[in-house]
Amino acid sequence: MESERISDQPVASSSDAQLMLENERLRRELQRLETLVQQQHDTIVQNEQRWTFMLDGMADGVWELNLQTLAITRSARYRQMLGYTLDEFPDNVQIWMDLLHPQDRAAMTDPGIRPYEEGLRQSHETTYRLLAKDGSYRHIVDRGQVVSYSADGKPLMMVGVSTDVTEQKKLEEDLRRNLNRLANLIANFQDGILLEDENRSIVLVNQHFCDMFSVPLAPDQLIGLDCSGMAEQSKHYFAEPEPFVERVNQLLRDQKLVIGEELLLADGRVLERDYVPVFLDNVYTGHLWKYSDITKRKRADDAALRQKEKYQRIIENINLGLIEVDLDDRIVYTNQSFCAMSGYRADELIGEIATDVLLQGQDVSFMRKKSESRLSGKMDAYEVAVTSKSGEAMWWLISGAPLYSETGQVIGSTGIHLDITKQKQLESELRIAKQEAENSARAKELFLANMSHEIRTPMNAILSLGQQLTKTPLNEQQQFFLRMINTAGSNLLVIINDILDFSKIEAGQLSLEKIGFDMAELLRSAVHVMTHNADKKGLGLSLQLDAGIAPVLLGDPYRLNQILLNLIGNAIKFTDQGRIDVHCTYQQQHQTQTISITVADTGIGMDPQFQRNLFTKFTQEDGSIGRRYGGTGLGMSITKQLVDLMGGTINVRSVKNEGTTVTVQLTLPIGTETDKPAQSQEIGQTSALSSRRILLVEDNEMNRLVVTTILDPYNMVIIEATNGLEAIELLRTESVDLILMDVQMPVLDGLEATRIIRRDISPSLPIIALTASAIRKEKEACYQAGMNDFLAKPFDEKNLIGKLANWLKADSTLPQNQQETMNEDKYDLSNLQAISRGNDEFVKKMISLFCTETPAAASQIKAAYESGDFETIKYLAHRTKPSIDSLGIESQRAPIRQIEQLAVTDPASPELKTLIDNFERAIIDVTTHMRKTYLTDQEPG
Repeated sequence: MESERISDQPVASSSDAQLMLENERLRRELQRLETLVQQQHDTIVQNEQRWTFMLDGMADGVWELNLQTLAITRSARYRQMLGYTLDEFPDNVQIWMDLLHPQDRAAMTDPGIRPYEEGLRQSHETTYRLLAKDGSYRHIVDRGQVVSYSADGKPLMMVGVSTDVTEQKKLEEDLRRNLNRLANLIANFQDGILLEDENRSIVLVNQHFCDMFSVPLAPDQLIGLDCSGMAEQSKHYFAEPEPFVERVNQLLRDQKLVIGEELLLADGRVLERDYVPVFLDNVYTGHLWKYSDITKRKRADDAALRQKEKYQRIIENINLGLIEVDLDDRIVYTNQSFCAMSGYRADELIGEIATDVLLQGQDVSFMRKKSESRLSGKMDAYEVAVTSKSGEAMWWLISGAPLYSETGQVIGSTGIHLDITKQKQLESELRIAKQEAENSARAKELFLANMSHEIRTPMNAILSLGQQLTKTPLNEQQQFFLRMINTAGSNLLVIINDILDFSKIEAGQLSLEKIGFDMAELLRSAVHVMTHNADKKGLGLSLQLDAGIAPVLLGDPYRLNQILLNLIGNAIKFTDQGRIDVHCTYQQQHQTQTISITVADTGIGMDPQFQRNLFTKFTQEDGSIGRRYGGTGLGMSITKQLVDLMGGTINVRSVKNEGTTVTVQLTLPIGTETDKPAQSQEIGQTSALSSRRILLVEDNEMNRLVVTTILDPYNMVIIEATNGLEAIELLRTESVDLILMDVQMPVLDGLEATRIIRRDISPSLPIIALTASAIRKEKEACYQAGMNDFLAKPFDEKNLIGKLANWLKADSTLPQNQQETMNEDKYDLSNLQAISRGNDEFVKKMISLFCTETPAAASQIKAAYESGDFETIKYLAHRTKPSIDSLGIESQRAPIRQIEQLAVTDPASPELKTLIDNFERAIIDVTTHMRKTYLTDQEPG
């Protein structure tokens, strides 16, 4: 149809046709171009989407900077690194500059175009810090590159990547700190440290290494230096130079760890070397040398090894058996001495159970307990009975201890064994001997008591009746005979006392006093007593005292007087002509004085050989001495033992036919006047004894006669009983004021009778023991039974009457007419009145204080005794002494001092309880009288 229409139209000219064809071509080209542009647009959009997706997905921030307009475009990731949104951080160069750290702004590379226009820069890489939204600064590494230029070469566009390296910076800082710490540690290390890299360049070295090998440079100056020739340079320091170099090269070739290699230096020092190769991801990156000076340790180890070997040899050879057992009690080691002790060879013991071999079923459970205790680390020693290989029964002393491993775990035990079989036999024999000795001692003590009683009882009658006989009218011949009887009796009593003293010393029953006394007065008295004997032989006797001897010393004046009388008596006895000189000197040491007493005579002297036996008991130089001079030979032995008991010394110098000098040296504490015991008073008011009822319990008719003869002039009522049973029966029907009780009597002895009296009749009736025994134990037994006092036979009239007067005064139940008379002797206020100078109020106040404080002190002393607090007893007694002395309570001067002394020296003595009880009663009696006499206007208290 199209062709028909064309055919119907007029035919066009050729130019029009060409124009139409050209238009068609252009239309088609335009269409093609539009299609191409659309394709290009789609491609660009896709590329932009890919680029945006890629940029958003990258960990780094991307930016694009137009160098002509300075317009910048950043990826979303760039803002995310800092925590901002697009609104908070738009693409603006100035805002970016504001977020820079102040320290980075001046140093920041200029991002302007000029350096690029001038061809100075095509790219850059710089690090800076940007302020993040959270307030922290993030470290950013920025890398930029010009990517497009104009036709004339001007830079047009720059593209860059920004990386957040904050965490990397932190790791670098931590690494830097660790490296510094490691460097400081190595620098201060006491070993020489050298770190080399794989090329043997020095990475690190410390000063100790430089000092060890005398390197003249500082450690910092060595960093980076080639170390490959150091072994060759330093080989002269070593005892074996070439092997040292070869070993270093071998270690470098092998690249294997080597620890604790010892190197001997030429100067004798010993180094320990460690070689540590360093690998990173199995790649060798260097090595570390460590040198330690172990010279001291090596020498100590060598010394220890020598000691170990030495002690090992000692252990092998000493007479002590040593074994080691494991936890199963199997023997793992034994020395030769143990094999010799047990009779087994070492191969017969190793691996065997120790208890099975040695105990053979005995004490197995005991030994198992010992083994178990080793697990807890216990060490101990014990004795065990064992059987040797030959079947011999033996005793071993075993010292056992745990055996430890190097890690400190118990792996067994070790035992040192001593054969004590002979000692056990000796112990058994010693026990038998000890029992026999104890039996002998008891027999000796019994014999001593019986001998004392049997001999002293008739001696008491002889001497006492002799004294009474002197009071009767006698003619001259009778008086002479009587004097001979008394002298012979006194001499016999001295011998008896020597024997008893010696026996008491040997039995350990002799105790010493520690009271105050005047040394000078004691010496004067002793010399005075012996002057008569010296005068009878025409001998001179002199005393020389050093000035400055303390007026009061503490000791036993009675035993010291015995020593003096014995020494002076011997000097007089063995001197026929000439003189005896007694000289006393002293040396002061703080609160003590060392007293030296010398007795020198011009007598017969002694041979040197006899001087060595002078202090042996029953010893005299020869038989003629005994016949000519008499004596038992005990005197010097007793003197020596008394001096020893006092902690002193006695020395003798003698020349035959020229004389003898004896020196006694004693160190005694210095005391005060208050330490002196109360002076014995002369028998004063004896009218208080008149009509007093005395029960005399004595089985010996002679002794009863002695007592009744002594007491008859004092008008006392004497009731006699021949044994303890008679005395008890009498006391049930009659009242008495005091009992004189013999100790050893038939039917019922005095001790048992006293116990019955205290239990059934009277707890407070005064009972005075009369005994011929000189044994201290008997005296203690008397106090323990409940007796109040003790009087040893033979006694004289003065002692007996003194005891009676003392105890009958203390009886507050006396009849009123006798009480007033006796109160005059309870206390003496003359000293207090002299101090007061007529001030009655002062006297009254002092009496009031005494009546208040002293009964309380007496009660406290008693309470302290009952609680066993002897220190308090001593303190209270010491504090009370001055009050007793000031108020003249003579009856308690000695007891309060005895209480103080016994609280220290013999707190278990029954005498202490008796003294305390009597002291309390006496104080109550005294203070009651004082209140009635002087404090009638005050309440008692």
